[in-house]
Amino acid sequence: MGIRNVLNPSWFQGHGKQSSYFEGWYFKMALPGDDGMVLAIIPGISKSADDSHAFIQVISSTRESWYVRYPADQFKAEQDRFAVSIGNSTFSLEGISLDIEDAGISLKGIIGHIDPREFPVTLTSPGIMGWYAYVPRMECFHGVVSMHHKLSGTVSLNGQQISLLHGTGYIEKDWGTSFPSAWVWMQSNRFPSGDVSCMLSVARIPFLGRSFTGFLGFVLIGKRLIRFATYTGARIEKIEHDAQRCEVTIRTRKETIRFLGQLGIASPLVAPQGGTMERMITESITGTIALSVSDHAGRISFQETGSMAGIELSETKSLVI
Repeated sequence: MGIRNVLNPSWFQGHGKQSSYFEGWYFKMALPGDDGMVLAIIPGISKSADDSHAFIQVISSTRESWYVRYPADQFKAEQDRFAVSIGNSTFSLEGISLDIEDAGISLKGIIGHIDPREFPVTLTSPGIMGWYAYVPRMECFHGVVSMHHKLSGTVSLNGQQISLLHGTGYIEKDWGTSFPSAWVWMQSNRFPSGDVSCMLSVARIPFLGRSFTGFLGFVLIGKRLIRFATYTGARIEKIEHDAQRCEVTIRTRKETIRFLGQLGIASPLVAPQGGTMERMITESITGTIALSVSDHAGRISFQETGSMAGIELSETKSLVI
């Protein structure tokens, strides 16, 4: 794990990896309007002893999802920037070009990313994982590529022409050997104020032969970025959940942040286990997140509900604080 890669988490991290490894980028696109379509596109690579292959997963707000396999040698990634191609499709910070034909799905088009708000990277805190990014052999690394950007372009999904003009986009990624044994993840950047984005991930994390419930996330309100994580000294004050909702309250040194995520329509998603894409989970990309930020005296500085939220609740009963 070279320092150049650590300081550029959006880049492909798997050069030289031969087995028990996965890496994938998550592009979420929310179209204009209260009832607009949402698409999530996940290009990636799975390296295992028995079934190495590249893939593109597609999730639609219509409840449909597709997992398109490609030979491993059709995955290409540049060494010194975020630029990935799988088959005839390409993915980068600047945009996406799609040319996917498989059983049940035809997806073609060009998507532009306008003014992406990249997550800050410094030597002491290289991205959303903070100093944990320097720890070798973590089960799963996480990166936030663009917290918020506008979209342009048009795609055709199974013959339906979809304009992305005035839509909003978000990009993050994961890499390592496996997803955690249990986690909560929620994200939205469709808030009434317009220039707001948030993400929260709470997971059971193996570390030095033991495990703990850790978390990381951010709230972006205009130009103000609030970042919080186990490594910043923040703590979870409350976590309550059932099959359809999850409430998490986080206390930082200055503020209290409350997430209340409510699932929408959920679709199946394939996740990694030991580098192999064999674990079936579900994700909603039509959920809602009631988000509030207040000081410790209870004075609220922000309170809105985000729509078209991505939410995953997996084995949440084991997330204890």
